[in-house]
Amino acid sequence: MYFYLDTPNKKSSAIKLRYYVKSEGKRFVYSVGISINPDNWSKESRMPKLKSGGAAFELKQISNRLNRYVDEIHICIKNLEIDKLSVTRSRLKAHLDSVFKETNFKTDNLIEKLNEFIVELQKIGKSKKTSIDKYIYLKRKLIKYNANLKTSDINKDFMVDFISFLRSYYQLTDITLNRNIGFLKTFIKWLIDSGVNIDNSYKKIIVSSRDADHVSLSAVQVQLLSTLKLNDTLNKYRDLFLIGVYSGQRFSDYTVFKKSDVMNGRIEKRAEKTDYKSYIPIAKKLKELLNKWNWELPKVSNQKFNKNIKEICKIAGFDDDVTTTKFLGNQKIEQIKPFYSCVSSHTARRTFITLSADKNVPDHVIMAICGIRLAATLKTYKKINPDSLEGWVDGVF
Repeated sequence: MYFYLDTPNKKSSAIKLRYYVKSEGKRFVYSVGISINPDNWSKESRMPKLKSGGAAFELKQISNRLNRYVDEIHICIKNLEIDKLSVTRSRLKAHLDSVFKETNFKTDNLIEKLNEFIVELQKIGKSKKTSIDKYIYLKRKLIKYNANLKTSDINKDFMVDFISFLRSYYQLTDITLNRNIGFLKTFIKWLIDSGVNIDNSYKKIIVSSRDADHVSLSAVQVQLLSTLKLNDTLNKYRDLFLIGVYSGQRFSDYTVFKKSDVMNGRIEKRAEKTDYKSYIPIAKKLKELLNKWNWELPKVSNQKFNKNIKEICKIAGFDDDVTTTKFLGNQKIEQIKPFYSCVSSHTARRTFITLSADKNVPDHVIMAICGIRLAATLKTYKKINPDSLEGWVDGVF
């Protein structure tokens, strides 16, 4: 894909986009509706020249506009891949027309606004590719729900009905449903920040997350894990997991601790997921592990981590049967699994919170360490130890 000048020998030339469509074996050519003086065009980069002075701002605007065309081509191709449709010149043209024709810039169509939001995310580089893909999937769901939605349709009733639709049509688990609604609310906030008038009643709707069972390690299991003899490969995964247990952070945060994160004798770090700040005491066991790795922790993927921590817990003998519960749409599903198969990277954070609560660490302290803003969120992490309930009823009566 590249841009070229339609009439490079004239004083002003229209800029056109050219893309080779493999499925058709033909070139797709599209006029971007911008003209430029050929003297300001770079034949090497096939973009406006970088200049200083009076023309610089205008050329920068043209460059930004062309980059947006590139982004939209990629979004269109991604959408077609998701829908298992071939890339054709007519489909590319229809997509670009829907985004760039002047009549659509003031549209109140929710899907078109979501397209604009996705392009902006890509342009500013604020979100990872995986997050952008989530918004593309969200768009598919909104189209399936109602492709003609308008921004004025967003209100409490819409949220209730859309949540019901996601549960019944897509059979989403509560966790996935919450994630989708979180993405939707982020997009709605962007609409409001962009000056779109939105009925704030949508904020009153919160997805009711039905209780699901998650495992956390006991203090005895944590101790056993810390002394388990393992080969070098598994050892690094065990160390990373324990760093998560001792710090109470998410995988995306506890695997990237650096010495530069230390302030005032503790780790002060903003969470990658939420941007909330955590104040993490460097307890003895955490310090030992960080020093062992000289604060340069091994880089591992979450997928490989989850696979290996399950293997480690299996070696440790954590094989008691546990009953797990999850909700798929409106269906409750219970399964019996060995304990080790339920352990994941997030079990470390859950273990820290559960063991801290068992030791009567105040909620506000746990929340400050873990970067949790809401008490309701903290509650979802706590795993009650049935053994700790003994004796309480006798004390009541």
